[in-house]
This record gives sequence, C-alpha cells and structure tokens, in this order.
Amino acid sequence: MGFKAIVYDSEVVRPVPPRGKPMLQGIEYCKSWTDYLNMGISVVAAYEYALDRYRVFCRDNAQYFIWLVNQADVIIGFNSIKFDNELLAAHGVSIPVEKCYDMLVEIWLAAGLGPEYKHGTHAGFSLDNCVRANFGLSKKQGGGAMAPVDWQRGNIGNVIDYCIEDVRMTKLLVDRVIEKGELVNPVQPDEILKVRRPW
Repeated sequence: MGFKAIVYDSEVVRPVPPRGKPMLQGIEYCKSWTDYLNMGISVVAAYEYALDRYRVFCRDNAQYFIWLVNQADVIIGFNSIKFDNELLAAHGVSIPVEKCYDMLVEIWLAAGLGPEYKHGTHAGFSLDNCVRANFGLSKKQGGGAMAPVDWQRGNIGNVIDYCIEDVRMTKLLVDRVIEKGELVNPVQPDEILKVRRPW
C-alpha cells in the first residue's frame, strides 16, 4: 500500500445528559454534544494499515497517537469530522482536514445526501446499521452512551474493548469500499451505494 492510513475512534470521560431520562447518580456529565473540552478523552484506539496492528492510547501514551496522526496520509473515522476530530481539537490534537476520510459522510454522499446531518433524511446510517446491512453482524452489545459511564465506574477494559470494536467495524466497511467501491445502503438494503475510496 502506497499510503500510510489509520482508522481511529475515541471515547469520552463524561457523557451528554440524556433526554427525557434521569441522570445517573455519581456520574459526571458534560453540558451538550458540543461541550468537547468538558467531555474529556478516555481512550483513543487506532488501526495501522502499514503494520496491520491495533493500538490503544490513553493519557500516559497519548503523544504516540499524535505521532501516528502526523505520519499518516489518510485518517479514517466514522462520524469523525463532526465528532472525533472536534473532540481531539478541543484537547490540542489537530487532525488536518485534507487527510480526513469520514466513512459516514462518504456513505451519506453516496446515498445522495449532503455531508451534514439533517433530522429525517440522514437517520438510519449508524455504524451498527451499516455493519449489519453489509456483513450481517451486530456491532456490539450496549451503546456508546455507556462507555463514559463505564469509564467513571472503573470498567476501563470495557471501554477499551468498545473503542477497539468500533475501529474494527469501521475497518470492515473501509476494506469493502477499497475492494469493491460499494456498500449496501442500510436504509434501503436493496440499493447498492457507490462509495468513494479513501485512496
């Protein structure tokens, strides 16, 4: 492979307050989905194509993730432009826009939608839905909202496992796009989407 590419995902320390549900006792919350600084970063996981290996980064080795970003030609995520990249930027890690390949945005574009989320038209394209439609797999147990709760309760292994699984499932989609240039539309499973390759 000519390009150095990574797939990455991040998890937060403090969850967003749930709508219409009580907040959990003893859990710290951030203010909103754009309160990136107060969310904090618990774990970043990455897959390196060049070395065919997964990496995990926490506070003690975060500098190595920055090195990985600087070395990469392509940085791949799922909903990374609007979330993960913003989260990292709030904590001093810059992901250059020209290096970014957001799998979710590419799927939206292939489906004839815009690159920004709009209620109604852009629903149904979660990572879990995409993986299920294309591979018949269920991404994992639980949801992303529990990862920061687990982190605060000391269930560190669960959070790391969750984050790596997100990376692995995103990589499955990316590999299919690299190989075939297409994915099944999770919203309309009888439709095949022609998705732009990351390189």
